[in-house]
Amino acid sequence: MWNRHNGKNQQWDIVYVKDMPEEPKKGEWNKDFNFKVDTDFHVVTMMTSGRYLDILGRNLVIKTPNGRTSQNFYFHQPSRTVRNRMNNQSWDIQSSGRSGNMQVWSTNSGWW
Repeated sequence: MWNRHNGKNQQWDIVYVKDMPEEPKKGEWNKDFNFKVDTDFHVVTMMTSGRYLDILGRNLVIKTPNGRTSQNFYFHQPSRTVRNRMNNQSWDIQSSGRSGNMQVWSTNSGWW
């Protein structure tokens, strides 16, 4: 046993294949992420303006509702990301999370 962290290092759960729950399908809730799978939604500010999250270039900005697909988002189950319906790109925090700027970017990894 390694004494550096009082013996608490990597820990794992064993789940047998036959006991694995099925992945949620389109329209079903993903309980871990609290989204409906592949179902469009808008991100609306709680300020009195009621503006929507939109895409300008690669950046996420707040704009008035305009009915464009750039304001439609959905949860993509295979990659566990929120994507934009217009260009199918995922939310990303610029500079690997070391910035306050949100943008959309091509998903470069998956969960497996």
